[in-house]
Amino acid sequence: MYVGYFDEFGHNGAYVARYDDSYKTHPVFGLGGFVIPAENVRKLSGAFRAIKENGLREEISAKVTSQGKRVERWEKKGSALLTTRNIERYPETRKIIFRVINKLEQLDAQVVFYGQEKLRGTPSQVKETNSHRYDHVMRQLIQRVNWSLPDGENLLLVLDKQGERERLEIFASAAAFMFSSENATKLIEPPMEVESHFYQTVQCADWICAVLGRIAAYKYDPDFAEYKWAVKYFGDRLAQVTSAKSKIRSSTGGARDIFPEYLGNYATCYSASD
Repeated sequence: MYVGYFDEFGHNGAYVARYDDSYKTHPVFGLGGFVIPAENVRKLSGAFRAIKENGLREEISAKVTSQGKRVERWEKKGSALLTTRNIERYPETRKIIFRVINKLEQLDAQVVFYGQEKLRGTPSQVKETNSHRYDHVMRQLIQRVNWSLPDGENLLLVLDKQGERERLEIFASAAAFMFSSENATKLIEPPMEVESHFYQTVQCADWICAVLGRIAAYKYDPDFAEYKWAVKYFGDRLAQVTSAKSKIRSSTGGARDIFPEYLGNYATCYSASD
């Protein structure tokens, strides 16, 4: 029995360019995280909390304990942790991520992701809804998790709660998919959503997605060249614990798709004219 913990990386919305006035979020949208044997979930939860609290001790003291808040409910979002400023000024930030990846490996967890480069344009130009994009990515993720698990194993899939109304339709679609596709046979229930601040494991998935999001941004848009550090520091190490079934699909064809072995490669997925 395995449990999978997943979150979003990139952004599920229209994208034109990083410095566009309205549509400037991220060139990619995907779902990523990890699957782990059920008997190791509790160990990972405790280990991640220890890594987080030891590595971010000063921030916790200033923002949590000094204000009488409960440490076990405090969450540090990966997007806030993995900024260019933090990477350049605080070497401990890199060490924190390495400790997390090392712990995933020690506990037989496997990173899995699927994403897609979005077509550039406004919502009226692209003709792809957020619901359609999310539904496609969810189905692809379920398939790739299914392919990544050992024969005879089953899976519970847990995701961070996002709160969008269309997600109800998407999860209903995922439920239908699990009973109709031979590539979803290991999923024993439709995906479940939880509040991430209660679950260390979901927070761990969020940190993995933050790394994936930085790498994907660097790969697919020259305006995100500052995120080269994500490739430099984390790409190869992350690839070592990632399922070979993982993928980010290019909008222009297979030659620009990203597979795990390319996460640590500085080569980008856009042309000089992009």
